[in-house]
Amino acid sequence: MSPLYRWVIRWARNVHLYITLFGLALLLLFAVTGFMLNHEDWFATTDPTTREVTGQLPTDVLQEPDLFAVGELLRKNFGATGLADKPDVDPDLIRINYKQVGRSVEVEIRRETGAVTATYISRGLVGVLLDLHRGKSTGFLWSLIIDGVCVLMLLISATGLVMWWTLKGRGRYGLVTLLAGVGLIVGVYVWFMP
Repeated sequence: MSPLYRWVIRWARNVHLYITLFGLALLLLFAVTGFMLNHEDWFATTDPTTREVTGQLPTDVLQEPDLFAVGELLRKNFGATGLADKPDVDPDLIRINYKQVGRSVEVEIRRETGAVTATYISRGLVGVLLDLHRGKSTGFLWSLIIDGVCVLMLLISATGLVMWWTLKGRGRYGLVTLLAGVGLIVGVYVWFMP
């Protein structure tokens, strides 16, 4: 066995072990939430919880709408947080939707009177977990984490293949198992996909 061969095997084992341990919590999160997403009707309630709050904004910021000031007032007075959609401004109303992981706030403001109706919609913990899996309303940093999990899975798979390749006596059984897994995926796609 050459020194390079031993180094590759040791490198593959160490990378496989420590990358798996490093990403274990995220891998478990995406495994569980992937199952939940595939069977969303088992876990999610069909009706989200809604709550409506009314209030008032000063009309001076609504006539020639200062959307930044309006947004800050909504955040301060109504707790409207999250990623805001582009406001829908017409002569009578301003509508803004704020989206967070597992919840949203739909705000409607009457420009003439300053009357505000904020509707809070929550899908609870299940909604939070499913939105984290989807990357929905999570922002840039969480999308980097999702990309990182993809790289983790690629590294774990590649180092696992390197370690399997080094098994002398059991290598052919691994090849049969690998080909059976690929065959199952291809067979389901070809014969059972609508």
